[in-house]
Amino acid sequence: MNTKQSVALVSTSALAAGMAQGSVVYSGSLNLQQTFDSNNYRQAVNITGGANSDFYFGYETAANKPYVDARNPLGTTPQSGLVSILGKANNGLPVTTAGTMIDASYASLYPVVDGSIGARGYMYYNDAGDTVIGDWSNTAVTDAYVGIELSLSGGTSYGWVHFIDNPTTSPVSLTLVDWAYQSTPGVGIQASVIPEPSTAAFAGLGIASLLIRRKRR
Repeated sequence: MNTKQSVALVSTSALAAGMAQGSVVYSGSLNLQQTFDSNNYRQAVNITGGANSDFYFGYETAANKPYVDARNPLGTTPQSGLVSILGKANNGLPVTTAGTMIDASYASLYPVVDGSIGARGYMYYNDAGDTVIGDWSNTAVTDAYVGIELSLSGGTSYGWVHFIDNPTTSPVSLTLVDWAYQSTPGVGIQASVIPEPSTAAFAGLGIASLLIRRKRR
């Protein structure tokens, strides 16, 4: 299986440092698209800035079965073990809409899928067959969120990963739009909540200014 490394791997540290308001860490707009074709089936994403990726998103190698996978290890490519996917007992993923509070109450309703570190959540079909286990549509575009837990220093933090699943195109596509998490342990975060635009804008201006200064030297 080929794995395409996400550009988020090289930009996460800068984004986490520059786009944080209070204790919310935000990726910025990513729009990383993964298609189901004969070349690449998944992308690795690092949101905590460690040596290993935190999760993968993509498709089963032989079928159109989109998933989010945070298992550790995962074959020959171990993941950090810091991120866990929240979903249903059968490993299906609910359609979490914008504004949903992801916190301890959400995690009690949708615990860590599979009950193991990280685990894998499916958006509609399971890996063993065509049993429907997730709430995402396999015939229409779904724009929604996946809840996550993060094992950071001090306890459990909560976050979200924003996806657009499009089964109507050829090839089908799964797009990681952006992500965010609350770095303060135990504090919830609403799906879609991001730092104020002014904070991100100032961070961008600072980076742009630094680049201009370097060019002038």
